[in-house]
Amino acid sequence: MASINEINTTADCSFDVNNFVDNLLDQEVHFQVLKMKESFFVWIGSAAAKMEGLAVAMTTNIESDPSSASLFGENVDILSTALAKKLAKATKKQVFVSYNLPCDQQMLSLVEKRVHDEMKQHPEWF
Repeated sequence: MASINEINTTADCSFDVNNFVDNLLDQEVHFQVLKMKESFFVWIGSAAAKMEGLAVAMTTNIESDPSSASLFGENVDILSTALAKKLAKATKKQVFVSYNLPCDQQMLSLVEKRVHDEMKQHPEWF
């Protein structure tokens, strides 16, 4: 039988939160990154700070394209899923994304570029 010391081992668990804001297409866009062990969560939205959907993506040994799923939201969250897949492919980590801006391909491209720029400037956040 295992002793209590063997059962109650301490897990290496921590969360780091970082925020940044940018003006994209004349709109103030807020970003929040929650770094976890081997994964991260990115929330993107306006100052209203709502969360309408959530997607996850991760790389696998089976396919070259990351696997993804929309976890919640009224409609299939295509923008969150697309961004999660791109970030998972770039980082080889499990990535959660909540994209809470209007459906606009130009804005999505600018948001993606802004996140990649931040990843280069602050890799420790991801």
